[in-house]
Amino acid sequence: MQGILRKRMLASDDVLGWTAVAVALIAAIVLDKGSAPHKWHAAIMWTVVAFLGLLKFSQKKWNSWRFWIFCVACLGLHVFAMWAIFGKLLPRLVLGTLYVIPLAVVEAIFLTGIFYRLERKLSSEHHHGRNRSG
Repeated sequence: MQGILRKRMLASDDVLGWTAVAVALIAAIVLDKGSAPHKWHAAIMWTVVAFLGLLKFSQKKWNSWRFWIFCVACLGLHVFAMWAIFGKLLPRLVLGTLYVIPLAVVEAIFLTGIFYRLERKLSSEHHHGRNRSG
């Protein structure tokens, strides 16, 4: 039984990783048209590493609808921040992709911590609310 679960987790990791690679390549192809070559590659790498990290660190929470709402909201804010940084604030910046990996890992850890604190707070409020009314 343990082996079957382990194989399923490895398969889901593979699918997640390959999906992220495919999305990153598509984003690079689309974003490189009409702008300097490689301009958006650092932003793409940052996004992929940050959110793969968040998904991996929070793998036990994949069954939670709160987790997926949190992920989508954070992804929207992150994409907006990447557009603001790389498109508006520093439009001429062409940064190497390896330079953003440490920032992305820090972001993944930060977002994971924020989610766990938020979930704990919501669970605590839900538990206290139930005790008051019941």
